[in-house]
Formats: sequence, C-alpha cells, structure tokens
Amino acid sequence: MGALRRFRIPPRFLPGPGWLSRAAPVALLVYVLVLYAGTALLQPGLFERDGYYHARLAQMVPERGFSREFPWTQVSTWKDGYCDKEVLYHLAMAPFALLGDQPILGARIFGVLLALAVMALLLWLLRAHAVPWPTWFAALPLAMGGLFLARLGMIRSHVLSMSLLLLGVHFLLQQRWRAVAVLGFVYAWCYTVPFVLLLTAAPLAAGRWLGRGRLDWRSVAAAGLGAVAGLVIHPYSPLTLETFFTYVQIFRMGLTGMSQSGFELGNEIYPYSPRVFFDIYPLIVLLVPVLVGVVAARWRHVAAETKGVVAATLFWAAMTAVSARFVEYLALLLAIAAGLVVRDLVRSPGGLPARMPRGPRWRALGVAAALVLLAGFHARSLGFYRVYQFEVASSRFFDGAGAWMADHLEPGETVINLFWDDFPDLFYSAPRQHYLWGLDPTYSIRFDEPRARQLERARQQVDPLDGPALVAAFGSRTLVLRAWRAHGFKELQNPPFRQVYRDRQAVVYRIDDIE
Repeated sequence: MGALRRFRIPPRFLPGPGWLSRAAPVALLVYVLVLYAGTALLQPGLFERDGYYHARLAQMVPERGFSREFPWTQVSTWKDGYCDKEVLYHLAMAPFALLGDQPILGARIFGVLLALAVMALLLWLLRAHAVPWPTWFAALPLAMGGLFLARLGMIRSHVLSMSLLLLGVHFLLQQRWRAVAVLGFVYAWCYTVPFVLLLTAAPLAAGRWLGRGRLDWRSVAAAGLGAVAGLVIHPYSPLTLETFFTYVQIFRMGLTGMSQSGFELGNEIYPYSPRVFFDIYPLIVLLVPVLVGVVAARWRHVAAETKGVVAATLFWAAMTAVSARFVEYLALLLAIAAGLVVRDLVRSPGGLPARMPRGPRWRALGVAAALVLLAGFHARSLGFYRVYQFEVASSRFFDGAGAWMADHLEPGETVINLFWDDFPDLFYSAPRQHYLWGLDPTYSIRFDEPRARQLERARQQVDPLDGPALVAAFGSRTLVLRAWRAHGFKELQNPPFRQVYRDRQAVVYRIDDIE
C-alpha cells in the first residue's frame, strides 16, 4: 500500500485545464460521424427518395456532361430543356458515385461527409465569433427535431446549401461584401433556391441597422447580384431563369393548397398545423420566443450584429411556418443567435441580472441542467429520426421490375408512371427506360398542363383508369406501379390491362388492344 501511496502520475500525463474544451468539439464531430455513417450502413433504403435520382445523375456526369436533354421525363420541361440547378453538387458527388457498382454507396458516403461538414462549420463559426461554450451551441440543432436530423442526413443539395449559408453568415457578420458576392454566385450553381443568402442578408442587415449598427447595404446588394450573375453565367443559362420561375410557381401552388391547384406536391412544400409543428419541433417553438424575450429585455446589452442574426432567425422561422423545407436554416441560425446573445450578455457589464445566482456551485448546476435539457431533446429527436430512417425508409421499389423491363422492353421505350414520386426509384433502378413525369409535377404543368392533369386525375382516381386513353395520350403500352398502390385501381383487374410482372414491391402491366 505504501508503494501505491507513493506512486504519482507525472504532470505531463495529466489533462490540462483546457482539455475539456479541446475534447468536446472532437467528441461532437465523432458522434455526428457515427450517427450518420451508422444510419447509412443500417437503413434499408432512403427516407427521402430523391437521393436515388441524385446518385444516378451524379454517376452519369462523365457521359452526360452539361446535356440539356433529359428524356427520362417525357411529359416535362426537362425533356428538351433540362437544367441541372444543382450542377456543382452533382459534380462534387460524381467521384463518390463512381465507387463500386451501385452509385448509392458513394452518394451515401458523400452525404455523411456533407453532414459532418455542416456541423464542423457551425462549430468553427461559433468559435470564430467568440461564443462561449461553442460545442454546446453547435450541438443545439441536433436537439431541434427528428425531421431536422433527417434533413441533415439526406442525399440532397440543401445539405450543401446549409454549409454555404454558414459561410455566408460568417461573411455577413464581418461585412465582407466581396466574399458575399462570390458566395452568392456559387450558390446559384449549387442549390435550387439561389437566393437563400440574399434572403438571410436582408433581415440581418435590417436587424443590425435597427439595433443602431451601420446599414450594411453592400452585403445585401452583393448577395443578390452574385446570385443573379450565377444564374446568368451558368452552364445551363438561360434555362436557369425558367427553373427559377418554376420554383416560384411551386411555392405559390403550395400556399394555395392541393384543393385549389388540383395537384399534390411534395409534403415539404405544405405548412404544418400548429399542433403538428410543435410535436415535431418543440425546442424550436420554445426557444424562439425565449430568444426574442431576452433580446427585448436586455436590448442595450446585445450587439447590433447579434440583433441582425436574431432578425434573420425570425425571418426563417416565418418561412418554416409557411413551408417545412426551410427548417434547416432556422435551426442553424437559432443556434448561432442564441450563442451570440449569451456571448453579449456575459461580456457586457450588467448584461446578466444582478440577482442571478453566482458561484461555482450554481455554475455547475447550470451546466448540468443545460446538458440534461440538450440530451433530453436530442433523445426525443432521435425517436422521430428512427421512425423516419428505419420504419419509413423502405428498400428500393423497382429493382425487380427494372430487371424485367431491361429483359423485355427496348432501350428508351417509355413506361407510364402514374405517380411522379416513383420517378427517383425508377430512374435509379431502370435507367434504360423513359418515363412520363418525376421529381415535381410543376415541370409537367408548365410543359403540357392538359396531359399533366390527365395523369393527376387518373392518379387521384377522379377519372377511371382508361387504358386506350393512356396509350393515345402517351404512346406507351406499359404501366408500372408500386404493388400496394396497384390494389387501389380496380380497373387493373380487367382487360385491357394485363399483369406481366409482380413482386412484393412492384407490378408491371401491359395495355392490350381491345378487340
């Protein structure tokens, strides 16, 4: 025992006073890597099916180049006027998509790296702007809802947009308008909504100005002009402008709802009811009013730049209430705004309430409470995330049907797909064939609204499924459906429809001539 008492660990082997601050960010990034890499390895398919389209398209980049033809959607503006609005995203993914026989493997790896890059950039931004406890604030978005976790891990270009926005916020806070202009240009080559940076710069500048800071109009102008220049100087210009107006139409249709437009868009386009929104994003619903209340109560102690970020956060909160697809920007900006507010209150004499408990014991209790809240909300988010990624994420629907079509149909032969959301799976599993519409019905509405409405009315079973009418309208005698959807069409049980292939996931019909 005496020998044990005399044993001392040399000081050089003991952790220094800053070991926790150095270890915490590494632990956060390792956790994010394990979370998304584990999901990619274990999930049966993709929760967001568009990832299959992006994976296959990225694999085709070397042979397609900047082609403006996309015959895989015959009833769409893309048929003869294709515009890759995410061209840099697909170029960056291409080397990964070429790994192995299936492009989805490399696309998953690319997606995991992008999710990790988002969290690393958020952590870097918080540290660059002297936010205290930056790792805690960087982890905050992970507790803001399972759908945010799912969107962060999707194989879609909005994850790249999240990274670009974090760089943009850094440049905006530093008022580096030239860097903002370059980033705005790059944005137009990377994402479907090229004005995300402008939509952030405008409320940030307004909030900074209202907070008695200098009006940074140069950054706002740079963000807008950079995006416009990126749309004009683009491999697919001037089709980029047509694509932009298409997305304006999409959001207008989303606001009016399916009952008025007659077309069903993607779920992310429509707003959630207040009850559902709170169920999905409870921490966001709680944090936004708390943040506003703290800033209002301690107005003199909050920097003008912080007020600008709070204003941008409120703008994206309003956008998220209108369309669920913008939650990724709200979650990131909310974490940044909260961190900057805490930074300002800690720095400012009198920023914290005079009667606020102080001392090591209270500080330890505060840290423990913050960690418990963060872990609790994150655990709740993981519960939703598990449902999205493992219960909803089915395996690919058309692998078997695609093999049958490759054996029995001519290359380039058109196949009728009643459901536009089947297109990503079909394009991935059976790229030899052409289809009618996909990714979003708005492209078909702008191309040929009568035929698009014919498809939509047949899909919704407003009109009976008429085989001869389908053949006459679309020049195809082959129809493909997910197996469970086929059960809803009683017409398929009788001529002229004849089942030629079926497995657990899909069914293929031929439309015969009526004698």
